Amino acid sequence: MSEKNIKNEYTDPSLSVEDLSHALFDANQKMAGIIKERDEIFANISHDLRSPITAIHNAVEYLESDLDISPEEQKKAIHLIHERTDALQTMINNIFLLTRLDNSGDKMLKKEDIPCGPFLEDFFFLCEADSKYDGRKLILDVPENFDYLISIDPQQMNRVLDNLFNNALKHTSSDASITLSASIAGNKVIITVADDGEGISHEDLAHIFDRSYKVDTSRTPTSNSGAGLGLSICQKIISIHDGTISCESDPEHHKGTRFIIQLPVTC
Repeated sequence: MSEKNIKNEYTDPSLSVEDLSHALFDANQKMAGIIKERDEIFANISHDLRSPITAIHNAVEYLESDLDISPEEQKKAIHLIHERTDALQTMINNIFLLTRLDNSGDKMLKKEDIPCGPFLEDFFFLCEADSKYDGRKLILDVPENFDYLISIDPQQMNRVLDNLFNNALKHTSSDASITLSASIAGNKVIITVADDGEGISHEDLAHIFDRSYKVDTSRTPTSNSGAGLGLSICQKIISIHDGTISCESDPEHHKGTRFIIQLPVTC
Protein backbone atom coordinates (compact mmCIF):
# COMPACT_ATOMS: atom_id res chain seq x y z
CA MET A 1 0.00 0.00 0.00
CA SER A 2 1.34 3.46 -0.87
CA GLU A 3 1.69 6.40 1.52
CA LYS A 4 -1.04 8.25 -0.44
CA ASN A 5 -3.48 5.36 0.05
CA ILE A 6 -2.77 5.29 3.77
CA LYS A 7 -3.52 9.01 4.05
CA ASN A 8 -6.78 8.63 2.15
CA GLU A 9 -7.98 5.47 3.88
CA TYR A 10 -9.48 7.06 6.99
CA THR A 11 -11.13 10.30 5.85
CA ASP A 12 -14.75 9.45 6.69
CA PRO A 13 -16.08 12.42 8.77
CA SER A 14 -18.49 10.12 10.60
CA LEU A 15 -15.67 8.26 12.37
CA SER A 16 -15.63 8.61 16.19
CA VAL A 17 -12.58 9.70 18.18
CA GLU A 18 -11.98 6.06 19.15
CA ASP A 19 -12.28 4.98 15.52
CA LEU A 20 -9.87 7.71 14.49
CA SER A 21 -7.44 6.64 17.21
CA HIS A 22 -7.50 3.05 15.95
CA ALA A 23 -7.25 4.28 12.38
CA LEU A 24 -4.22 6.42 13.23
CA PHE A 25 -2.54 3.48 14.97
CA ASP A 26 -3.20 1.23 11.97
CA ALA A 27 -1.90 3.89 9.59
CA ASN A 28 1.28 4.32 11.63
CA GLN A 29 1.84 0.57 11.64
CA LYS A 30 1.39 0.40 7.88
CA MET A 31 3.69 3.38 7.37
CA ALA A 32 6.33 1.77 9.58
CA GLY A 33 6.04 -1.38 7.47
CA ILE A 34 6.50 0.61 4.26
CA ILE A 35 9.57 2.41 5.66
CA LYS A 36 11.08 -0.88 6.83
CA GLU A 37 10.48 -2.51 3.46
CA ARG A 38 12.01 0.45 1.62
CA ASP A 39 15.07 0.39 3.89
CA GLU A 40 15.54 -3.32 3.20
CA ILE A 41 15.10 -2.81 -0.56
CA PHE A 42 17.66 0.02 -0.61
CA ALA A 43 20.09 -2.08 1.43
CA ASN A 44 19.73 -4.98 -1.02
CA ILE A 45 20.08 -2.72 -4.05
CA SER A 46 23.15 -1.02 -2.57
CA HIS A 47 24.73 -4.42 -1.98
CA ASP A 48 23.93 -5.65 -5.48
CA LEU A 49 25.18 -2.45 -7.11
CA ARG A 50 28.44 -2.54 -5.18
CA SER A 51 29.48 -5.95 -6.51
CA PRO A 52 29.44 -5.19 -10.27
CA ILE A 53 30.84 -1.69 -9.71
CA THR A 54 33.78 -3.18 -7.81
CA ALA A 55 34.33 -5.76 -10.57
CA ILE A 56 34.30 -3.04 -13.26
CA HIS A 57 36.68 -0.86 -11.23
CA ASN A 58 39.13 -3.74 -10.72
CA ALA A 59 39.01 -4.69 -14.42
CA VAL A 60 39.73 -1.10 -15.49
CA GLU A 61 42.63 -0.82 -13.05
CA TYR A 62 44.00 -4.10 -14.39
CA LEU A 63 43.81 -2.85 -17.99
CA GLU A 64 45.46 0.45 -17.02
CA SER A 65 48.26 -1.20 -15.09
CA ASP A 66 51.85 -1.52 -16.30
CA LEU A 67 51.53 -5.30 -16.35
CA ASP A 68 52.29 -7.18 -19.54
CA ILE A 69 48.71 -8.23 -20.30
CA SER A 70 48.14 -10.73 -23.08
CA PRO A 71 45.43 -10.05 -25.72
CA GLU A 72 43.44 -12.95 -24.30
CA GLU A 73 43.51 -11.46 -20.78
CA GLN A 74 42.49 -8.08 -22.21
CA LYS A 75 39.48 -9.69 -23.89
CA LYS A 76 38.50 -11.38 -20.61
CA ALA A 77 38.68 -8.08 -18.72
CA ILE A 78 36.66 -6.25 -21.38
CA HIS A 79 34.07 -9.07 -21.43
CA LEU A 80 33.74 -8.80 -17.64
CA ILE A 81 33.20 -5.02 -17.92
CA HIS A 82 30.48 -5.54 -20.54
CA GLU A 83 28.82 -8.25 -18.48
CA ARG A 84 28.77 -6.24 -15.25
CA THR A 85 27.64 -3.09 -17.08
CA ASP A 86 24.69 -5.04 -18.52
CA ALA A 87 23.88 -6.26 -15.00
CA LEU A 88 23.90 -2.69 -13.68
CA GLN A 89 21.63 -1.51 -16.48
CA THR A 90 19.19 -4.36 -15.78
CA MET A 91 19.04 -3.48 -12.09
CA ILE A 92 18.50 0.22 -12.76
CA ASN A 93 15.83 -0.49 -15.39
CA ASN A 94 14.02 -2.82 -12.97
CA ILE A 95 14.02 -0.18 -10.23
CA PHE A 96 12.52 2.45 -12.56
CA LEU A 97 10.00 -0.02 -13.99
CA LEU A 98 8.76 -1.12 -10.59
CA THR A 99 8.38 2.52 -9.52
CA ARG A 100 6.36 3.29 -12.66
CA LEU A 101 4.17 0.21 -12.15
CA ASP A 102 3.47 1.27 -8.56
CA ASN A 103 2.59 4.84 -9.49
CA SER A 104 0.74 4.42 -12.79
CA GLY A 105 0.60 0.74 -13.67
CA ASP A 106 -2.91 0.81 -15.16
CA LYS A 107 -2.06 3.77 -17.38
CA MET A 108 1.06 2.00 -18.66
CA LEU A 109 -0.86 -0.95 -20.07
CA LYS A 110 -1.96 -1.12 -23.67
CA LYS A 111 -4.28 -4.09 -23.54
CA GLU A 112 -5.49 -6.13 -26.48
CA ASP A 113 -7.71 -9.20 -26.67
CA ILE A 114 -5.23 -11.81 -27.86
CA PRO A 115 -5.60 -15.58 -28.42
CA CYS A 116 -3.53 -17.20 -25.69
CA GLY A 117 -2.13 -20.14 -27.68
CA PRO A 118 -0.61 -18.18 -30.59
CA PHE A 119 0.79 -15.58 -28.17
CA LEU A 120 2.62 -18.28 -26.16
CA GLU A 121 3.82 -19.98 -29.34
CA ASP A 122 5.33 -16.73 -30.64
CA PHE A 123 7.17 -16.18 -27.37
CA PHE A 124 8.40 -19.78 -27.28
CA PHE A 125 9.76 -19.70 -30.84
CA LEU A 126 11.75 -16.56 -30.00
CA CYS A 127 13.29 -18.40 -27.05
CA GLU A 128 14.17 -21.36 -29.27
CA ALA A 129 16.07 -18.99 -31.58
CA ASP A 130 17.96 -17.36 -28.69
CA SER A 131 21.49 -18.74 -28.31
CA LYS A 132 21.48 -18.25 -24.54
CA TYR A 133 19.19 -21.27 -24.29
CA ASP A 134 21.57 -23.52 -26.24
CA GLY A 135 21.81 -26.85 -24.45
CA ARG A 136 18.53 -26.41 -22.60
CA LYS A 137 15.62 -28.58 -23.65
CA LEU A 138 12.75 -26.17 -24.30
CA ILE A 139 9.30 -27.77 -24.28
CA LEU A 140 6.03 -26.21 -25.45
CA ASP A 141 2.92 -27.91 -24.06
CA VAL A 142 -0.03 -25.89 -25.37
CA PRO A 143 -3.13 -27.66 -26.77
CA GLU A 144 -4.00 -27.18 -30.42
CA ASN A 145 -6.44 -24.36 -31.16
CA PHE A 146 -5.93 -22.91 -27.69
CA ASP A 147 -7.55 -19.67 -28.78
CA TYR A 148 -9.07 -18.43 -25.53
CA LEU A 149 -8.88 -14.64 -25.57
CA ILE A 150 -6.97 -12.88 -22.81
CA SER A 151 -6.86 -9.11 -22.38
CA ILE A 152 -3.15 -8.31 -22.03
CA ASP A 153 -0.46 -5.81 -22.84
CA PRO A 154 1.72 -8.02 -25.09
CA GLN A 155 4.95 -6.18 -24.25
CA GLN A 156 4.45 -6.43 -20.49
CA MET A 157 3.28 -10.05 -20.64
CA ASN A 158 6.33 -10.93 -22.72
CA ARG A 159 8.39 -9.25 -20.00
CA VAL A 160 6.84 -11.57 -17.41
CA LEU A 161 7.52 -14.72 -19.43
CA ASP A 162 11.04 -13.55 -20.25
CA ASN A 163 11.76 -12.96 -16.55
CA LEU A 164 10.48 -16.44 -15.69
CA PHE A 165 12.52 -18.09 -18.46
CA ASN A 166 15.64 -16.18 -17.40
CA ASN A 167 15.02 -17.24 -13.82
CA ALA A 168 14.82 -20.86 -14.94
CA LEU A 169 17.95 -20.42 -17.07
CA LYS A 170 19.99 -19.14 -14.12
CA HIS A 171 18.93 -21.95 -11.81
CA THR A 172 19.21 -25.04 -14.02
CA SER A 173 22.12 -27.01 -15.40
CA SER A 174 23.11 -26.75 -19.06
CA ASP A 175 21.22 -29.91 -20.01
CA ALA A 176 18.03 -29.11 -18.06
CA SER A 177 14.55 -28.60 -19.45
CA ILE A 178 12.27 -25.56 -19.32
CA THR A 179 8.60 -26.09 -20.10
CA LEU A 180 5.97 -23.55 -21.12
CA SER A 181 2.45 -24.95 -20.83
CA ALA A 182 -1.14 -23.75 -20.84
CA SER A 183 -4.52 -25.08 -19.79
CA ILE A 184 -8.01 -23.83 -19.01
CA ALA A 185 -9.79 -23.99 -15.64
CA GLY A 186 -13.26 -22.46 -15.55
CA ASN A 187 -12.91 -18.88 -16.77
CA LYS A 188 -9.16 -18.78 -16.15
CA VAL A 189 -6.25 -19.52 -18.44
CA ILE A 190 -3.41 -21.24 -16.58
CA ILE A 191 0.10 -20.54 -17.92
CA THR A 192 2.99 -22.43 -16.35
CA VAL A 193 6.76 -22.05 -16.65
CA ALA A 194 8.48 -25.07 -15.11
CA ASP A 195 12.09 -26.19 -14.79
CA ASP A 196 13.84 -29.23 -13.37
CA GLY A 197 16.54 -27.28 -11.54
CA GLU A 198 17.59 -27.34 -7.89
CA GLY A 199 14.33 -25.85 -6.64
CA ILE A 200 13.66 -23.27 -3.95
CA SER A 201 13.73 -23.92 -0.22
CA HIS A 202 10.46 -23.81 1.72
CA GLU A 203 11.69 -20.76 3.66
CA ASP A 204 12.56 -18.82 0.50
CA LEU A 205 9.42 -19.94 -1.32
CA ALA A 206 7.20 -18.10 1.17
CA HIS A 207 8.90 -14.81 0.28
CA ILE A 208 9.79 -15.36 -3.38
CA PHE A 209 7.82 -12.31 -4.59
CA ASP A 210 8.76 -9.98 -1.73
CA ARG A 211 10.75 -6.98 -2.94
CA SER A 212 12.83 -6.73 0.21
CA TYR A 213 13.69 -10.43 0.49
CA LYS A 214 16.98 -11.83 -0.75
CA VAL A 215 16.72 -15.42 -1.89
CA ASP A 216 19.47 -17.69 -0.56
CA THR A 217 22.68 -17.25 -2.51
CA SER A 218 22.76 -20.99 -3.18
CA ARG A 219 19.95 -20.35 -5.68
CA THR A 220 21.34 -16.99 -6.83
CA PRO A 221 25.08 -17.65 -6.88
CA THR A 222 26.21 -15.16 -9.51
CA SER A 223 27.19 -11.59 -8.78
CA ASN A 224 25.13 -10.30 -11.68
CA SER A 225 21.88 -11.87 -10.53
CA GLY A 226 20.31 -8.48 -9.92
CA ALA A 227 18.53 -6.91 -7.01
CA GLY A 228 15.89 -9.60 -6.78
CA LEU A 229 13.18 -7.40 -8.32
CA GLY A 230 12.40 -9.51 -11.39
CA LEU A 231 9.79 -11.68 -9.68
CA SER A 232 8.26 -8.68 -7.91
CA ILE A 233 7.88 -7.04 -11.32
CA CYS A 234 6.19 -10.20 -12.64
CA GLN A 235 3.74 -10.21 -9.74
CA LYS A 236 2.94 -6.51 -10.18
CA ILE A 237 2.32 -6.86 -13.93
CA ILE A 238 0.11 -9.92 -13.46
CA SER A 239 -1.82 -8.17 -10.68
CA ILE A 240 -2.51 -5.18 -12.94
CA HIS A 241 -3.89 -7.69 -15.46
CA ASP A 242 -6.35 -8.91 -12.76
CA GLY A 243 -4.47 -12.19 -12.55
CA THR A 244 -2.37 -14.08 -10.02
CA ILE A 245 1.05 -15.69 -10.03
CA SER A 246 2.26 -18.35 -7.62
CA CYS A 247 5.27 -20.62 -7.24
CA GLU A 248 5.65 -24.30 -6.36
CA SER A 249 8.92 -26.09 -5.67
CA ASP A 250 10.11 -29.34 -4.12
CA PRO A 251 13.91 -29.23 -3.79
CA GLU A 252 14.04 -32.27 -1.52
CA HIS A 253 12.70 -34.51 -4.30
CA HIS A 254 14.52 -32.63 -7.10
CA LYS A 255 11.27 -31.72 -8.84
CA GLY A 256 12.37 -28.22 -9.80
CA THR A 257 10.23 -25.11 -9.75
CA ARG A 258 6.90 -24.13 -11.32
CA PHE A 259 5.57 -20.60 -11.73
CA ILE A 260 1.81 -20.60 -12.31
CA ILE A 261 0.00 -17.63 -13.84
CA GLN A 262 -3.80 -17.37 -13.87
CA LEU A 263 -5.46 -14.83 -16.15
CA PRO A 264 -9.16 -14.20 -16.75
CA VAL A 265 -10.60 -15.25 -20.10
CA THR A 266 -12.36 -12.44 -21.96
CA CYS A 267 -14.16 -14.74 -24.42
